[in-house]
Amino acid sequence: MANTASKQNILKASQIFGDYIVMILAPCIVSVMYYGSRAMAVIAVSILSAVVCDFAASFIIRKRFLLRDTSNIFIGAAIAMMMPASVPLYVPAIASAAGVLTAKIPFGGSLRAPFVPAAAGFAIASVCFKEQVFTYAQNTEDKLFGANSLASLLAQGSSVHINKGNVFEIISGNISGPMGTGCGILMVACCCYLFVRRRSALLATGGFIAACVIFAVLFPRVNSNALTSVVLELSAGSLLFGAVFLITDVSTLPKGSVVKVAYGAVCGVICMIMRSVGTYEETVCFAALMANGFSPVIESSVKVLSSRKMKKGAAEK
Repeated sequence: MANTASKQNILKASQIFGDYIVMILAPCIVSVMYYGSRAMAVIAVSILSAVVCDFAASFIIRKRFLLRDTSNIFIGAAIAMMMPASVPLYVPAIASAAGVLTAKIPFGGSLRAPFVPAAAGFAIASVCFKEQVFTYAQNTEDKLFGANSLASLLAQGSSVHINKGNVFEIISGNISGPMGTGCGILMVACCCYLFVRRRSALLATGGFIAACVIFAVLFPRVNSNALTSVVLELSAGSLLFGAVFLITDVSTLPKGSVVKVAYGAVCGVICMIMRSVGTYEETVCFAALMANGFSPVIESSVKVLSSRKMKKGAAEK
């Protein structure tokens, strides 16, 4: 029975992370188009580090290493996408190793991890290598903001204006920033794929984006109109990437439609508050990890509120 359950978990993990690998291929290809062989090197090193660390850890703890466990490929690729193309190669290598060794292996695998491994790895790298992680090289096509990322401009409170001429450059990710997360067009396409494969997970994505939009309208960080604030906040850094690939992580996503929306909304509020008052220009990974910790509290709170509502309705009848 135990072996059967284990095989079913392995098959489930392979299917789920297989879908995420299919989705993440598109931003990987775009990053290579923008940054060339350097992007390929960052992706390869990050994935290789995740696989090697999982293999080494499995050997040490005498656990069978499974080639069908594609979560390592996704962890490495996701971390690479949130890095600048100019980052020293040891940084994504350490980030992927940290994600696997701190958030996956100790808890028995990707389907049991209480924290998103890719978010954990990137967060650790952000703290240890802040300058390398948030220093962006200008890609060969970018002439809009130079080497300044949208996230850094927003953090500085700079005046940023968009028009019909530059809005496509922004939503296509053709600006300095994380090499594979800025293309909003691709993120929409990934959402469409996720809708077909795991549509319930998009409830968390919807709650997250809704909270970010409301926050951007109420507390804009640029001297411009509300629409500009929303577009810039959603397009900056890895926010949309996190909404699609991190918030929907199968092991940390709570059950129940309302709980999923609340979970995403809480994560979005945390992300935007940390963007506004924190010292890091990109905070989606920190917000995801904090939401992971709050997940049981959110689930319990929603259940209590639902129970009270039901009792109140019954009493009125």
